[in-house]
Amino acid sequence: MEPLDLKIQDSVALIEFGDPAKRNLLTVPLLEALPLAIAEAEVRGARVVVLRGRGDVWSGGYDIGAIPADLFDVDPRAALEHPFERCMRAVEACVVPTIAAVNGHAIGGGVELAVSCDLRWARAGAKLGVTAARLGLVYPHSGLAKFTRLLGPANARRLLFTGDLFDTATAERMGLVDQVVAAGEFDAEVRALAARIAAAAPIAVQGMKQVLRRLEEGTPLDAAEVGDILRLQQRSFASEDFREGRAAFAAKRPPRFRGR
Repeated sequence: MEPLDLKIQDSVALIEFGDPAKRNLLTVPLLEALPLAIAEAEVRGARVVVLRGRGDVWSGGYDIGAIPADLFDVDPRAALEHPFERCMRAVEACVVPTIAAVNGHAIGGGVELAVSCDLRWARAGAKLGVTAARLGLVYPHSGLAKFTRLLGPANARRLLFTGDLFDTATAERMGLVDQVVAAGEFDAEVRALAARIAAAAPIAVQGMKQVLRRLEEGTPLDAAEVGDILRLQQRSFASEDFREGRAAFAAKRPPRFRGR
């Protein structure tokens, strides 16, 4: 079985990943394939990328059995270039919006994969948790930073110190997922969300994603960064899509954005 499958239709890229018989573990081949699939989706003009686990599970997390015993022995910083870390950075760096369609249980690194996406829709009945404390591991600091930014310090501690698995209602209250959808409606709701994003103006959406990611860092913008943001705004004001948006609003019709 290939690590993943990429399909693009109506500017929506769907990446289904993993091996359900192995709980869609994040194996090294999968972690190396996912950044390539995201890059291909961008090149082929996708306006939104949806990640979904194959079958009825999102991911059981990183394949712990594949961690080299000597990972930290020579140079601890070498762990920063592990395929898992590179993959998470690639998901975060995706130019277009990403949706984690959490279609079943998400454990450990599987939770970080979801958190690395812009939006997280979860199927009711799924459970989510990071079990590093139960394995005797200090979770990678890049993931700890994401959990803290997303959940706040208190909920991040609850997630990480207990190693508990949370139901989707609790995960939603904590901020770990954005929306919980009934199992029978899940795939249709995710498709509808992706379609709405794909129908929006790409220059506007991608520009705002870039700015939001920077603002999430929580540090003040310097003069150069403010200049970059103003240029993004300038580009949108000068775009054909902005003219189309105004014309469509005046004519009371749906806009047809072309990304230029």
